[in-house]
Amino acid sequence: MVLVVSVFYLSLTPVSIKVESFENSDKVGHFFSYFILMSWFSQLYLRSRHLLLLVVFVAMGVLIELLQGQTSYRLFEYADIAANSFGAVFAWLLARTAYSSRLLRLEQKFLKLVA
Repeated sequence: MVLVVSVFYLSLTPVSIKVESFENSDKVGHFFSYFILMSWFSQLYLRSRHLLLLVVFVAMGVLIELLQGQTSYRLFEYADIAANSFGAVFAWLLARTAYSSRLLRLEQKFLKLVA
């Protein structure tokens, strides 16, 4: 839940992280934020819950953009919604592969090392 709270905080606080390396580079940050969220949660929940997780994260991205539009220091952008959604969808698609158990495999390797 720390990841979800962090995304809300970083999205709604007046202080923003500036990435000025190329035009629309903030969209890369949006994509990876939602890719990480969906990746993380898809590894915690059964595959039968993944579609629900996808819907929740897409809705969360839309909600945050709507809330940003209500502030005087942030902007509502359809491109941000698209980047958020594409990140979540890409992770959802990967979760249908062997990628979905990556954290479990890493945990098992770690436990073998410390045992």
